[in-house]
Amino acid sequence: MIFTDIKINTNLNIIVKQKSEELQFHSKVVSVLNDKVLIDAIRMDGKAVKLSSSPNIRIDIMACPAGEAPYMFTNVLVKMTRHNGRLAYQVTALKRGKKVNRRAAERIFLGVKGNVQLGITKSNFDVVVKDISQTGFSFAASRNLIDAVDMPVKLRFKDDYNMIDIVGRIVRKTVLDDKKVIYGCQLLINKDSYQRYVLNKEKVYTEKMKASKNGYFSPAKRNLMRALKER
Repeated sequence: MIFTDIKINTNLNIIVKQKSEELQFHSKVVSVLNDKVLIDAIRMDGKAVKLSSSPNIRIDIMACPAGEAPYMFTNVLVKMTRHNGRLAYQVTALKRGKKVNRRAAERIFLGVKGNVQLGITKSNFDVVVKDISQTGFSFAASRNLIDAVDMPVKLRFKDDYNMIDIVGRIVRKTVLDDKKVIYGCQLLINKDSYQRYVLNKEKVYTEKMKASKNGYFSPAKRNLMRALKER
């Protein structure tokens, strides 16, 4: 895929790297015109992030088209601009995007209770949400569904104060025993709210891991966050 093939409103994950430090943000495509792709400006603490290419900062973008595998565009060129009076980024990708294996997307373990609704039958049953990622989710259930693969499902669960509704299709089924079946699902409808939720969970998990090792945010990460904020 080339970057200009991306459609308006496609969800994007922006990965900003400086040496060993990394920050992730959510955005979406707001305009595609000829060879120019404009995306929404990121905000931190209510201020627009000054995101632009430089020798010291590398920017990668993962595009997540609805119902498709995500594509990773590495080392893209970014510059500030305006779109309909709002700050935006103009992005140029010098290389074609590479399809990302869905199983390669980072998974966040949840282990919370949820409810699944099956396709057009509207039947539903309780499950345990096993894990989530930017491209899919899995759940455990006591029900062994016949012809489960390709079946559309709607999953609803509550995590702290977040009520999450996501729609996907079952792509694999693993029978562990008579009372437990694991269903792996591909995300079909990629809502902004869900992407923000997953990114937040990833950030919390990553920072907890680093905090457990270092006891605090590294000075390098603090400097990167400070450098990106608009003054």
